[in-house]
Amino acid sequence: MLGTFSKLKAAVKLKTTSVKITTPVFTLHYRLTFLILLTCSILVTSRQYIGAHIQCIQDAVAVPVKILNNYCFISSTFSIPRTTPIAKGEISLFGLGPYTEEDDVTYHAYYQWVPFVLFGQALMFYTPYYLWKAWEGTKVRNIIQGMHIFTIKEKVEVRDEKEEILTQYIVRNLHEHNGWAIRFFCCELMNLINVIGQIFLTNRFLGGEFLRYGIEVVQFLDQDPETRVDPMARVFPRLTKCVFHKYGSSGTIQRHDALCILALNIINEKIYTFLWFWFIILAIITGIDFLVRVIIVMMPPVRMFLLRSRLSAPQKDDADVITQRCSIGDWLLVDFLSKNMDTMVFSNVVGKLAKELEYGRGHPVHISESTPMMRADSKVF
Repeated sequence: MLGTFSKLKAAVKLKTTSVKITTPVFTLHYRLTFLILLTCSILVTSRQYIGAHIQCIQDAVAVPVKILNNYCFISSTFSIPRTTPIAKGEISLFGLGPYTEEDDVTYHAYYQWVPFVLFGQALMFYTPYYLWKAWEGTKVRNIIQGMHIFTIKEKVEVRDEKEEILTQYIVRNLHEHNGWAIRFFCCELMNLINVIGQIFLTNRFLGGEFLRYGIEVVQFLDQDPETRVDPMARVFPRLTKCVFHKYGSSGTIQRHDALCILALNIINEKIYTFLWFWFIILAIITGIDFLVRVIIVMMPPVRMFLLRSRLSAPQKDDADVITQRCSIGDWLLVDFLSKNMDTMVFSNVVGKLAKELEYGRGHPVHISESTPMMRADSKVF
């Protein structure tokens, strides 16, 4: 078990020198939420801590235990959606007790699909990042040319030449990054739609019990312990019923009533309680983040304010020129550069870019043979 999670941790290990091509909120979707759902999917398939997923008992040993367990797990168990008094002064457990064929019962077949649904949800949270990574095409990495790793050993002339090359690239490809930016905005919108869709998808999967699940769990904690009904026991019952039919020796169909223990639901109820709160929080954060993105796109003064906040004092006035002359796609590219560069280096690039935009659309720049060039595919497609 620990070995499995160690491999999973290594697979998603953060690289401190990697180029950032997303926002922190975007990272919550494709990295943290993906990891949470993948971990939950692995956890519910483990027998090390919860034992067998289902164990059923019957009054007489008429059906072998293994056959009964497999049958009830495959065909699904059920519970009676009420608490039935079975004797004076005694109350049966919720969902158990005598019933007739006219009574409404609740079948529980979801536990067979929980690991697959969790794994599928993990993939859905990773999909927007997968698309953006393909559409981004290592553009940011190519045009940065290693300047996201600041080192004092690098010669000033070499770094200055790299800054000049980067400046010339932006100037010569001015207003050509809008399509690239629209793809990123679409991926951010996909994140918002996905997390909201996952809430309703989970609600459908759990039979309409998920939307109010977290609220009912909180309310349950404040109720009278003697009269309250655990919502987690209603959605994820630990004890359920199962009926096994078989032919008797004379050919008559015999009905065997069994009591089943779903130890797996001890894990499921904790997982979905956490997921309820996490999905709600993530949806709110993503909604606010997308609203801020809309404001940034629609209001140039906001873009100027954000750019000024990332520049050193001498270059703060250059933010006005960048905001006025650059399109939203160019601004987004500059914004990504600010997240990957040291403040001093980024300020130098912005200063040179502002001069180029203000006084001319590019002067010839000498490029030495030792200076790494950008690949041709760094241009927006």
